[in-house]
Amino acid sequence: MARKKNLKVGGITGADDQVEEVVIKKPAGVISSAARSTTGKELGAWAFMIGFLIAIIAGILAGLQAVGVDVGLNMSTNGLLIGVLAVIGLIVGIVNVSDKEAVNFLIGAIAITTASGAMGVLQSISNIAAQLSAIAVFIGVLMNMVSYFVGPAAIIVALKVIYSTARKA
Repeated sequence: MARKKNLKVGGITGADDQVEEVVIKKPAGVISSAARSTTGKELGAWAFMIGFLIAIIAGILAGLQAVGVDVGLNMSTNGLLIGVLAVIGLIVGIVNVSDKEAVNFLIGAIAITTASGAMGVLQSISNIAAQLSAIAVFIGVLMNMVSYFVGPAAIIVALKVIYSTARKA
């Protein structure tokens, strides 16, 4: 009678006649397959919608706070909102942006972050007229919140594009 030997593969222990196939995937393959799954697409779509809504609402509240309307935002609440937006942005970058959409997404992300920075410049230039300054501050803070959401997603998508390009080379 032949003795069965135990195999340990990927944390799974079993007799060699019980192990039919072991598939070892690279981390990028696991993330890519999760993003293509129905659950991944739904998660990504919901994460994008929730993140965008939080960014807009937080941006409006922070913008109002910046122009002198007391809406009850303090530094810790603002930091918490930025952290939540960054985490949701990471989720969106991982599961919501496909290879086909990557370039368009990155162009949009560059436009948003550039516009956000431009509003900061407009704020400093517009100190001459108080009304123009208030509008620039409001829009600038709103754009910053959207950038806090889009920025982490853009980093993930850019890294995926770089990895994909380097792997093909």
